[in-house]
Amino acid sequence: MDTDPIAADLEDTGPVSAEASLRAEADAAYRRVLRDPARYANAAESTLRRTRTGTDVDAELIALRAVAWARHARLDNEGARDLLDQGVRTARRHGLSRRLGELLVTRAVALHELGRHDAAARDLRHAEPLIEPADRTDLRLQRAVLDHNRGRIVAAAQAYRSLLADPATPAIVLVKAANNLAHAQTLLGRPHEALEHLDRAAVLARDLGPQLPAVIAGSRAWSTFHAGRLAESVRYFEQSRRLHADAGLPLGEHQLEYADVLRDLRLLDEAMVAARSAAADFDSHGARLMAAEARLRVAGLALDLGDPATALAEAQAAAQDFRRQRRPAWTARATVTEAEALAARDGYTTGVLRRLRTAAATLRSQGLRAEAAYGHLAAGRAALDLGRTAVARTELAAVSEVAEGQSLLVRLRGRVARVLLAEVDGGADVLRECARGLRDLARHRAALPSLELRVLASGHGTELGEAGLRHLLPVTAGSRRPAGSPARVLDWLERTRAAALLRVHPPATGVDQDVIALRGIAQELRVARLERGEEPAALLARQSALETRIRRRSWSREDPGTEAAAPATGASLRRALAGEWLVEFAVTGDRMWAVVVEPRRIRIVELGGADPVRQEAAALMFGLRRLLHGTRFASVAHGAARDAVDALTRLLVTPLGVPADTPLVVVPSARVPGVPWSALHPAPVTVTPSAALWARARRTPPKGPPDAHGRARVAVIAGPDLPGALAEVTAVAAAHPGARTLIPPDSTVDATIGLIKDADLAHLACHGLFRSDSPLFSALELSDGRLTLYEMLSHGVAPHRVVLASCDSGAQRSYSGDEVLGFVGAMMSTGSAGIAATDLPIPDGACAGSMAVLHDRIARGDSLATAVWHARQALSAGGGPEEYVAWCGLTAYGPG
Repeated sequence: MDTDPIAADLEDTGPVSAEASLRAEADAAYRRVLRDPARYANAAESTLRRTRTGTDVDAELIALRAVAWARHARLDNEGARDLLDQGVRTARRHGLSRRLGELLVTRAVALHELGRHDAAARDLRHAEPLIEPADRTDLRLQRAVLDHNRGRIVAAAQAYRSLLADPATPAIVLVKAANNLAHAQTLLGRPHEALEHLDRAAVLARDLGPQLPAVIAGSRAWSTFHAGRLAESVRYFEQSRRLHADAGLPLGEHQLEYADVLRDLRLLDEAMVAARSAAADFDSHGARLMAAEARLRVAGLALDLGDPATALAEAQAAAQDFRRQRRPAWTARATVTEAEALAARDGYTTGVLRRLRTAAATLRSQGLRAEAAYGHLAAGRAALDLGRTAVARTELAAVSEVAEGQSLLVRLRGRVARVLLAEVDGGADVLRECARGLRDLARHRAALPSLELRVLASGHGTELGEAGLRHLLPVTAGSRRPAGSPARVLDWLERTRAAALLRVHPPATGVDQDVIALRGIAQELRVARLERGEEPAALLARQSALETRIRRRSWSREDPGTEAAAPATGASLRRALAGEWLVEFAVTGDRMWAVVVEPRRIRIVELGGADPVRQEAAALMFGLRRLLHGTRFASVAHGAARDAVDALTRLLVTPLGVPADTPLVVVPSARVPGVPWSALHPAPVTVTPSAALWARARRTPPKGPPDAHGRARVAVIAGPDLPGALAEVTAVAAAHPGARTLIPPDSTVDATIGLIKDADLAHLACHGLFRSDSPLFSALELSDGRLTLYEMLSHGVAPHRVVLASCDSGAQRSYSGDEVLGFVGAMMSTGSAGIAATDLPIPDGACAGSMAVLHDRIARGDSLATAVWHARQALSAGGGPEEYVAWCGLTAYGPG
């Protein structure tokens, strides 16, 4: 039975002529195609063929218009235009004025999508006198769309409101006008008003086929994001994608809007994939209007990703298209990106400054305040770089004005502008403006639904954090004394140091079938490597698709987690340290500094240039990895590694004056990675992403009550393909009476999760894999596949103390905003108080003896740092290359 609401139009109402019947069929075909072009495109083609065998030209033109609209809907605007050209000629030849007007309006739609603005506007002008005033709603809508895409957003919004207020406007035009008005309102910085229009449009669209609900879902996702409801937005985008697919619609526009959201979430690689996909989709269909917009997105993302050459080429191409399409606002946007790319490649020039100022003024005049804020800020930076202080003041003041009342990320640009102005004026208000911006960012970050998104979001505050630190500490040698007290510098560092890790998420509920499937694929890949020495491309593709789906789902969780821990202060830290010393490192410009927290005071120590430290750390990592390869140059590499350790000690620890027998807590700077901190100080060393995280872990009680015999709950697990792991597990378990063990083939993922989830102490001896491209998919190899960090976090797996006797288990990826992510940071964020791990590959069996020592010391009641210190002493006594690598790499994280 046909449930189409238009089916009633074709019901038998009595005898009619063949011509009238064909015309009714053509009318119904057009209305059906408007509602569901994918479903009725073929039927419209059939109707057109039948009309061409008859004599009713009117019916033929109606059917022709239906087919043309179906082609437009699938982005075949060239085909639609060709067909409409035929129809226009036919209507003129037969003097069919009304049909000619309708065809011209539809052709204007196709021409507009092809980037031919003047031709589209001309068709609308010619169509207007041919259509009765009461029937001009389509024409009025399309004229507003032309204004909208030229950047005349205010004028377009007024036209949409006029259509919405007109009682003669058909439902389908009402829905389109409401949807477009919502887009305009969002561009003008009023996303909450936009969502009200979309709510009304969604109700009307329910009975108008699958196309409009899909479009509205995409608009709702985009406006919801700009309204600050981030997780909800991602869910709407997923819904929009499904609705677009179900409606048979191209995904280009969906991908384009999704790219904007991904960019603001700082998922830059994913945003680039979406933008390039949209550009390819539009290019393949000749949709030059949207292709130019996609190309500009690609340019902006290339600039964010540090590729000014690509950014420049794409921005220039987009600007050329926008000029050809007579779109001044879009041309101005492209000009800003092009100028920024030129400056990134060649430095600022007066020409770049002039173009930025002109573009920013154009954007502001069009009411595009968010884009204007970016343009004025870029112009202000250029003016500062060129020493044009008066111009800089004007441009930076403009940023504050246009950013007021906008979305958080636009307001952050306003904060940056005020900071730059304060620096010009002598710096009195720098810290206050930076602090306000970072507080705003903290609220934004708190609303994000996943650890990954929170870590990435901190990048939005990088410039504010660096400006505050630059105000407190000089950036060049001997330029001035630190302006801030040691306590104030420590407080500032803690505002931006691993701030995303201070919020704990509740575990997910239910079974994630994708995670189970991913585990199975990892096992298939392992078998393929063992049997054939290769990883099949089809399996890798399935693995990538599953990981993408899992990540996307994590972006839309509804529970943002518990309140973040408060930053650590000097007085509270000294009490928690209980006689230990803490040192927090910082980098400003090319200089390294250390804030040293002693039992009775806090002080600042200038350490010198950061580059020598990076060079020695890189040399050490190179030497240690050569030692593991067992080449004939091993003795040379061993000596070079020892020299590098000595050099790093002189550069980083000796100037601090820490007593040789005093335990030390180290908070590294993410800008100086690869330092083996345990090897630089003779007493126990603990490393932590931030002082606040260390202090919170210090307060964290053991997981639960002891077992029935009053003993701590200890879990010991061995992974597959490691003969030395079996002996290690036996030795470790012997140190803890009542310890529960899992060895292959029983050490499965589910069994391991069940055993270690609530353990006071867990020891895992297995292969480790660190994924620098996606740290949450770093994994431990177990008997039936990989236990990923993502799965551990999803299940709330965070034993009170953990020993990860796995290669690269201590490795972490650094992110903008002084964030890090890996096993250590994620597990401490989830609630582990102490972790022993290594950020180097360690051969099987190299640490077996030292692990026995470590657990013997833990069983005696030592802290994890002290136990690791004793284990490292045992390794140093061994004296071989593998033992030396393990001695350098084995590190205690957290107070444990």
